[in-house]
Amino acid sequence: MRAPPGQGDFGALVARVGAGGDLYAALGVYAEAGPEARAALEPVIFATPRQRLIVAAAAYAPPGLLDLLATDAAEALALRLAKNPATPVSALRKLLGQAVDARLARCLADHGHADAAILGELARHEAVEVRRAVAGNPAVPPEVIARLAAEDDGLIQRAIAAAPGADAETLTRLWAAGDAWVQAEIAAHPNCPAALRTAAEQAPDSRLRRKLAGNPALDAAALERLLADPDDAVRAAAVRNPIVSGAEIDPEGDASARVRRVLARRQRLGAELIARLAVDPDPWVRRWIARHPDLPTALLAQLAASDDPEIRRSVARNPACPPALLTRLAADAAPWVQAGVALREDAPAEAIAALLGSGDRDVLGALGRNPRTPAATLDAIAAHDDSDVRRAIAFNRAAPQTAILRLAADPYPLNRAMIVGHPGLDDATVASLTDDPEPQVRFAAERRLARQVASLLTPKS
Repeated sequence: MRAPPGQGDFGALVARVGAGGDLYAALGVYAEAGPEARAALEPVIFATPRQRLIVAAAAYAPPGLLDLLATDAAEALALRLAKNPATPVSALRKLLGQAVDARLARCLADHGHADAAILGELARHEAVEVRRAVAGNPAVPPEVIARLAAEDDGLIQRAIAAAPGADAETLTRLWAAGDAWVQAEIAAHPNCPAALRTAAEQAPDSRLRRKLAGNPALDAAALERLLADPDDAVRAAAVRNPIVSGAEIDPEGDASARVRRVLARRQRLGAELIARLAVDPDPWVRRWIARHPDLPTALLAQLAASDDPEIRRSVARNPACPPALLTRLAADAAPWVQAGVALREDAPAEAIAALLGSGDRDVLGALGRNPRTPAATLDAIAAHDDSDVRRAIAFNRAAPQTAILRLAADPYPLNRAMIVGHPGLDDATVASLTDDPEPQVRFAAERRLARQVASLLTPKS
């Protein structure tokens, strides 16, 4: 078994990984390394064209590596970099400066790190699909928005109408030129001018009214009218609007279950409304309201007696559920309800004890995550024949060393990779996992060792 590194061993760690020639081990150490160590690891990481392709597509790859790869990148490499959400803007600029076909340009235009300069250049691309991608990028700057808004393309107009940076003047021009889909996006925009909001509210097309109903810039009077709209989809959108006060809406009850389901999911509701929703004829309404933290104990008990196990499960997950009721639900006939109790770290000892004999995988998986589950049960869960059940141990900060070590030797690679991050895993076992046959495990183990050594070398303030 390899010994764990000690203080001052970062150079030895880099030398070992470099000599081993393992791409994933080198990637694990690279993020914590300084310039000199990185330079020593780069030949390992970039050793073959296949490895460069792997790194280019890896969302966990350090941005500096991706930037290096972008220099004179061949077509396949450039495309992977352009699709990787971790690729930094500096690398995107390099890719844009090379020969860019429409496919690569579209990926660059879609990228979350594309800046105003990149989007401005791509907005002039001859391929309409590239310009559409620019229009749909949330970072598209105002000057590009104004230019693209003049294009006679419905998809571009619709994307620009939803762009966060679109101003009132641009939205007004688009309203006049666009179809109902464009106008619906404008109605939802916070910068939509008051005159257009009025037009959308009076529009016979319910799409416009529905989108308008969700606009956070609505005035109280308009929102009140939309809450009374004859179309239940419009009313449901109005209920979702974050500016609505849940304590004031639905004073008489809505005939549409669609609206009441949305209403039951809101957090700020008046006591009278909560009581009415708790006895709603629609089971989905009762499922949602059963999770409401302001539900009184009497109503929780009433819902816990429902014939619908999903409603009982919601009660079990409600943070206001009292200990006695949790104990009762721990003996529920439905394992899914029992699992809801098993996830509760505040469940009383009696409730946890009632669940220990379960053989259901959902219950066992939930118990595996609960730090109040007895060590003997956690050991048994770590030895379960279902890999998903065993993985729960990786999320349990109170798991005993025996269960942690069992998961470190798990036959399923993902479980070994997950347990590497557990604070209870000893350094010697982490070091042994750097020789694991699975790349993701080696990466995670080397990353943890590198972080540990780097933290020892960091001066304490």
